[in-house]
Amino acid sequence: MGNNLSHGTPLSRGPRTTQTPPTMRRLRHAVLFLPLALALAACEKAPAPTTTPAPGAETPAADAPPPPSRFAEMNHDQKMEHMAKVVEPKMAVVFKAGDAARYETFGCETCHVNHAPRPQDALPKLKLSGDGFEKMMAEKPEVTKFMAEQVVPAMAEVMGEKPFDPTTGQGFGCAGCHAVE
Repeated sequence: MGNNLSHGTPLSRGPRTTQTPPTMRRLRHAVLFLPLALALAACEKAPAPTTTPAPGAETPAADAPPPPSRFAEMNHDQKMEHMAKVVEPKMAVVFKAGDAARYETFGCETCHVNHAPRPQDALPKLKLSGDGFEKMMAEKPEVTKFMAEQVVPAMAEVMGEKPFDPTTGQGFGCAGCHAVE
């Protein structure tokens, strides 16, 4: 008897053919192309819409209450963050528009000289009682006009206050940053 291993018995692989049965071809194609088809299908899905916060804005935690809109009502950490993210950038633009050379390096130190916790402790003291405002306007008209027309309204806005109203004596004015007599 001859060697059964060479004649296609169950113990052998059988004769080699160059054609693969159709079922095997379909299975091989499915195995090869299924991952590719799944990957392409995943890429074709539209991405979920997202909203991008405005520059400099942070998204608050869902359970956190919104920060107060008035600076006076904020806690210390909120005040520090508000000064860094809102007040300093806005006021840098205002001051540089008024005198780019003088305020080229505008920052915290511009108003909080020598790290004074309150600008009133470091900025020049203003004498506004009586005819003090008129005297200041006569002596330094450009600076006084700039402060009254540009700085005070911008600071009032970023502090969440109304600008100073001389008829009522209410609102954010010179005394918001300067010691005033």
